[in-house]
Amino acid sequence: MNTTLITLNVPNKIKDDFYTVCKVNQSSMTSEIVRFMNHFISEEVEKFKQNRVNTKEINEFKQRISSVPPKHQPHNQQKGWFGKEKSWENTY
Repeated sequence: MNTTLITLNVPNKIKDDFYTVCKVNQSSMTSEIVRFMNHFISEEVEKFKQNRVNTKEINEFKQRISSVPPKHQPHNQQKGWFGKEKSWENTY
């Protein structure tokens, strides 16, 4: 497997605490950072998949709605303010 050296700027306290916890767990900082990165990637890929599914479902719903013609009321039965019927008699 090919590897790449990564340099990180980390506050000293966090680095020291991380080193201590890794040592107690008999692990290396490198292996834990790689594990964190893999975990993060997995979580984000799941979010992307879920977002793609949601986006696909929303787009399908929009297409279904747009394919249904709107219900048109005859001109003399159109609704005005507060759901009252509008007609030429009560417009003057």
